[in-house]
Amino acid sequence: MASAARLRLMYFLYYGNVGVAQPYLAAYLRGLGFSGEQIGTVQMIPSLLAPVVAMSWATFADRHATPARGLRLATAWSALCVLALPFARTPAAVGAVLVAAALGDRAYVPLLDSVTLEHTRARPERSYASVRLFGSIGFVVLALVVGRALTLRGNRPADLLVPSLMTALVAGYALAARRLPAHAGPPHEDRPGPRDMLALLRRPALPLLLGACAVHWAACAPYHLLFGVYVRDRGLPADVTGLGTAAGVAAEIAVLLLFPRLERRLSLRGLLAASFLGSAVRWALLWRAEGAAAIVLLQLLHGLTFGLFWAAAMKGMAEVVPARLRATGQALFSAVVFGAGNGVGFALSGAAYDRLGSVAPLFAGAALLELALVGVGLAAAGALAAARARGAGPAAP
Repeated sequence: MASAARLRLMYFLYYGNVGVAQPYLAAYLRGLGFSGEQIGTVQMIPSLLAPVVAMSWATFADRHATPARGLRLATAWSALCVLALPFARTPAAVGAVLVAAALGDRAYVPLLDSVTLEHTRARPERSYASVRLFGSIGFVVLALVVGRALTLRGNRPADLLVPSLMTALVAGYALAARRLPAHAGPPHEDRPGPRDMLALLRRPALPLLLGACAVHWAACAPYHLLFGVYVRDRGLPADVTGLGTAAGVAAEIAVLLLFPRLERRLSLRGLLAASFLGSAVRWALLWRAEGAAAIVLLQLLHGLTFGLFWAAAMKGMAEVVPARLRATGQALFSAVVFGAGNGVGFALSGAAYDRLGSVAPLFAGAALLELALVGVGLAAAGALAAARARGAGPAAP
């Protein structure tokens, strides 16, 4: 088994890279002269590849190797491709680099989660959330540091600090993955076949859970893609992007730490409903927010938008998916949520920004979508509870 310390390092480095890309990459591309549609497109295409990429690597891991071995190979490819990012200056060049890197990178989260879920299932005293929170710490540390650095460097329109740091962080987690024991992950004495994977998809709770999560993630796209642009549209410095992101991830960490207590008191249905309702409030208020203080403080609701959502979603996946199909199940989640949900959300957000000329109205649409999701989330949790009552949980062969 992998050590908890190594898993924490891998989450820290991966989500540290997300902490650079999510708040600052769109503003960097805007500085290169990209339109909103171009920004959305170059980041949408890798998301659309995610279903095929994640499922291919998961099938390889579940049937022919282990999640750890797949993780090592996938991250090595991503690190090689992303070396070209600081030199890419056109939409075609940036898109090519991101697409090539995505052929390995889009498998990272499901494979790492697969290893971590089995690691924590074998050690009841250690929860998945307690390991995963180091990803949140990495995100907030890098977001704060980069925001401060960009401000000190004069908020340059296309500062090479952004792609250079992204390259270094991808190389870092690729190196960390190489030290992961090759056997780390679920045991494979009985390797699954295609029929097992089809049976997984026929579990009624799984499509509902995946659909609700995908729509929620699509509603988060204006924030994920354009928060840095939103801050600049408001005439505020990059420090506000960093502080807002840091406030959000601090709340996320607090929720992850509290989650073991929350799940004992609330049903999965209640956890999902709280996440979606809290997100709707966040987007509605952000639509009208003007000053730096209001924008930063509203990001505290990120604890519900991501922290509570993610922990509840992983709890649901652990209950529905058997250990022998762990990598496939996590890849399916990544493909539907981070692939389809993210891709559609990015494309719509980029096009809407060009049409409306502002990010703020996009948050109003996101709030309405989250409100509609409450009913879907309740239905998904209800189906999950029914499946668990029928004994369709992970204990089934």
